[in-house]
Amino acid sequence: MPKYFISFGLFVVLALLLYQVGMRYVLTYRLTDEDVRAVLFGVVTLSVRRYRFITEVHTDSFFDMRFYPAWIVANKFASRGVVIFRKGSLFWGAVRYTPKDLEAFARELRRRVYKQTGRLPLGS
Repeated sequence: MPKYFISFGLFVVLALLLYQVGMRYVLTYRLTDEDVRAVLFGVVTLSVRRYRFITEVHTDSFFDMRFYPAWIVANKFASRGVVIFRKGSLFWGAVRYTPKDLEAFARELRRRVYKQTGRLPLGS
């Protein structure tokens, strides 16, 4: 019986390690002229948030997110992420990204929203 637990434990550790290392190259984030996208394998779009509908851009921790539902599009396990809120959605109006440099990603996203809409999104 313990042999199976050890095998299962090694499998889980290996799977988490592969996810942590590999997903950075499989799932990427793109800032286009009109929207921010999460793209799988460089082809399949998983999430699109148009700049004109973005109302807030926050960088916060995973534990701060527990009070609102969010679509999590993470390419790594991270304690912090960039959360984007948009207007016009009652459920799952927020999406959480985990880019390499959180502050630079959030700053550039705020700049592009301002450039597209003329209003600066709320943020921290």
